[in-house]
Parts: sequence; C-alpha cells; structure tokens
Amino acid sequence: MRYGGRRAVAVWIVLAALAGSLAACASGGHGRNCPRAQAGPDLSDRTLSGSSLSRRTMRCANLEGATLDDQQVSRATLSRANLHRASLAAARLSHVDLSGADLTDAVLETATLRGVDLGSADLRRAGLHGAYLSAVGLIRARLNAADLSQVTLSRADATGADLRDADLSGARMVDSDLTGARLEDADLTDAVWSDVVCPDGSRSSGQPQTCVGHLEPAG
Repeated sequence: MRYGGRRAVAVWIVLAALAGSLAACASGGHGRNCPRAQAGPDLSDRTLSGSSLSRRTMRCANLEGATLDDQQVSRATLSRANLHRASLAAARLSHVDLSGADLTDAVLETATLRGVDLGSADLRRAGLHGAYLSAVGLIRARLNAADLSQVTLSRADATGADLRDADLSGARMVDSDLTGARLEDADLTDAVWSDVVCPDGSRSSGQPQTCVGHLEPAG
C-alpha cells in the first residue's frame, strides 16, 4: 500500500474513533458533573454507607454509579450532584437536598424519601417502582420515561414537573400539587388520585376521584 493510502486509512480510523466518542457522549453514557472549579468529592462507582453522606455538605459530588442500597441518608446537601446510574434500592432518605441533581437512570426501587428536595432534578428513566415519597419537592423536575409504577406520592409538590412518557400505573397520589405538570403519553392505568391539584389547577373530583379530563396545564 502506498503511503497516501496508509495515511487515508489512519485518518479514517481516527475519525471513526472520534465519532464513536461523540456518540457515546450524546447517548448519555455519563451523568452531568459541575465545572471543575465547583466540583465536589469524587465517589463514583463506590459502595457507600449512609453515614458517609449523612449530615454532610457535598454539593456537586460525583456519585455516578455509586451503590447505596438499603442505606439511610439524612440531612445531607447533595445539590447538583451526579447520581447517574446510582443504585439506591430500598434506601431511606430524609431531609436530603438533591435539587438540580442528575439522577438519570438511577435505581430507587422501593426507596423511602421524606422531606427530600428534588427541585429541577433530572430523573429521566429513573426507576422508582414501589417507592414512597412524602413531602418531596419535585418542582420542575424532569421525570420523562421514569418508572413510577406503584409509587406513593404524598404531600408532594410537583408543580411544573415533566412526566411525559412516565409509567404511573398503579401510582397513588395523595394531597399533592401537580399544577402545570406535563403528563402527555404517561401511563396512568389504575392510578389513584386523592385530594390532588390537577395539572390545569382544578381539584381531583368524582367517586373515585380523578384528574382525567384535567391533565392539560392551563394556558
């Protein structure tokens, strides 16, 4: 092979590798980290105890792929943390600040969240099957395609939340505010509504109560 041909092949290999790298980034292979100047501790891909996070301020921490199954975490500040693909199955979170955090593809099945702030958090494709959420803030949270089947949502503020394509089958929503929430193509099969503010601002009504017919945000 002539030199020019070898050089062309080498260039093609480099371009192919670059394209693969860009595709991986585009597919969300990693979560969102804060700029380096603001970065918190790197605890990615570790198995952690709840005590390692409780009562600590760890804004912008990198917890991507971390495992906290069945752990109890209380009064922690983890705002804007990266918890992409983190596993918190059956975890118990109490008064934890996760505002603006990246929880894409995270596992929170049967987890219990009390007084947790998830405002503006990214929970796309997160698995919360059977989770119990009480007094949780979900203002403007992104929950597109999240698994919220059999979840209990009690006294939650989900105003402006994006729940498009989410699985809410069998979900129980009690005394919660969904004003302005987006529910297009969400699975609401067998969902229970009790004293809920519907997306259009009206109250769930009927026997049994429902928000069906009031799922479009007003205006």
